[in-house]
Amino acid sequence: MTANPNQRNLKLLLVDDDLDTRQMVTISLKASGLEIQAVATGSEALALLGSQRMDIILLDIMLPDVDGLNLLETIRRFSDTPILMLTAVSHAEIMQQAYILGADDYVVKPFTREKLLDRIYRLANKTTAPVQTLVPAWTRHYWLDVDNHILVHNGTAIDLTEGETLVMQRLMASAFQAVPQHDLYKSSWGNEPVSLPTRQERVESAIQGIQLKLEEDPAQPKILVSSPEGYAFNPETS
Repeated sequence: MTANPNQRNLKLLLVDDDLDTRQMVTISLKASGLEIQAVATGSEALALLGSQRMDIILLDIMLPDVDGLNLLETIRRFSDTPILMLTAVSHAEIMQQAYILGADDYVVKPFTREKLLDRIYRLANKTTAPVQTLVPAWTRHYWLDVDNHILVHNGTAIDLTEGETLVMQRLMASAFQAVPQHDLYKSSWGNEPVSLPTRQERVESAIQGIQLKLEEDPAQPKILVSSPEGYAFNPETS
C-alpha cells in the first residue's frame, strides 16, 4: 500500500446514497486516521463543498437527485479537488466519460479497504508533493488506470488489453528510455516458460495494439518507437 503522504489528516467527502456503503467506508477510513464526511445526495455535496475545503472527493454515479457524472462536471467548474469515482458501474463507456469529465481515478464496487486506501493515498501524494519537487510535464497528459486497463491521453480514455496495459506501465516508468524487449516481457508476464518467438510475439503484439490506438499515424509512430535497444515511450512528441 502507498504510504500516508503526510502527517496531517486528510479530509474526504463521500457522496453515496447507499447507507451501508457510507457506514462501511466511514468506519474504515476513520480507523485509518482520515477525516470523512458522508452525504447521500448531490445537493448535500455541493452545499458542503461551498463552505468547506476537501482534500479528496469519493463520488458515486447513481445518486437519487442527480447523475453522478453531471455532479462531477459541475464540481469541475469550480474545483480541482481530486475526485475518485466509487461506483458499481463498470461499463467502459461510463469510465471513459468519467475520465473525460475530470475524474482522477475510478474504483468499481466491491472493493477492499486496502485498495481504497491505496488509491486515496496515491491521489494525496499527487496533490501534496513539495513545491520543489519537479513533476514531468508529460504526466499532465497521460494517466494509466492499470486496474481497469484504460490509458487517458489528453482527456480521451483509450481501452487497452491487459497485456497492453502491463507493457505501457513499464514503458511509462522509463519514459524517454529504450526498454529491451526481454525486460518488457519479464515485467509484464514474468517468467512464464514459453519459447523465445512467443515472447517476442507477445511484446510486439502489445506494442502494435497500443500504437494503433494512440498514434496519429500508426505506420509512422512517434510516441511508442522502436530502436536497436528496444522500445521507448516519448510522450512529449504528442
